[in-house]
Amino acid sequence: MAAAVIHRPMAALNPNAKEFIPLAKYVSSEHQTIINDLQLSLLAAEFPKFAVKSMAEVLYANDGDLMPTRHMLKEEEAIPWLQTGDAVASLYADMRNEAEDHALARDAYFEQARQANDVGNKVLAHQLIAKGSWHNEQMKDAHTKAAEAIFQQRNPPASRQRHPTLLDLHVNEAILIVKRELAALKTKYSKSKRKQIFLCVGTGHHSRTGHARLPSAIARYLLEEEHLYFTEARPGMLRIIL
Repeated sequence: MAAAVIHRPMAALNPNAKEFIPLAKYVSSEHQTIINDLQLSLLAAEFPKFAVKSMAEVLYANDGDLMPTRHMLKEEEAIPWLQTGDAVASLYADMRNEAEDHALARDAYFEQARQANDVGNKVLAHQLIAKGSWHNEQMKDAHTKAAEAIFQQRNPPASRQRHPTLLDLHVNEAILIVKRELAALKTKYSKSKRKQIFLCVGTGHHSRTGHARLPSAIARYLLEEEHLYFTEARPGMLRIIL
C-alpha cells in the first residue's frame, strides 16, 4: 500500500492534540515511517471503507496508539446515515409554521404602515409598525423554539453524545447549539482521554431551506471561535478529536 502519511509532529497536524513524541523519540525517521505504514496497513485491512488519510489523522491524534484508533474508527463506522427526504421536509415545515405565520403578519403590517405613511397618516403608521414589530419578535421566538425542537427530534439522547446533527437549522441557530453541545461534551469527558465528536452539517445540497451556508459557517466557527482543528470524516460530517 502506498504511504499516505504526513510525517511531522502531531502538534503541527492537529493543534488539539498532545505533542506527538512517542515512537519518534526513540527510533529514526526511517523506522518511524515503516511503523506508521505498518499501522495503517493493519487499519486499512480492518476498515476497508475508510480513506487512508482519514485513518492517518485518527492514528496521529492518538499518538500512534492502535487500540484507541481502532475504537474511534469503530465508533465512526457505527454512525448511521442520516434520514432525509419528504419525512424530514415535513418535520421541518411543521416546526417552522408558527414562525412563518408571524413573518407573513409582520410583512403585512409593515406594508400597511408604509401605505399609511405615504398618505400622511403618521399615527396609524406608528400603530401598524408597533404591531409588525411585535410579530417580528414573536417570529424570532418561534424560530428559536423550532430550532430546539428540530434538534431534539433529530438528536435522540442515545445519538447526540458523540454526533450532534445540525441539519435543518439556520446558521445562527446551529452555531449556538454547537457552542452549547461542545461545552457540555468537554465537561463530560475526561481531559486525560482522547474523544472524538462528529458534527453532521450536511453537504449544502438543500439550499431551498438555507443549508448551503451551514457547512462553511460551522467550519469557520470551529476554527475562529473554538480554535478547534477538524477533518471531514465523510461528506457532510466533520470530525473533531479533543
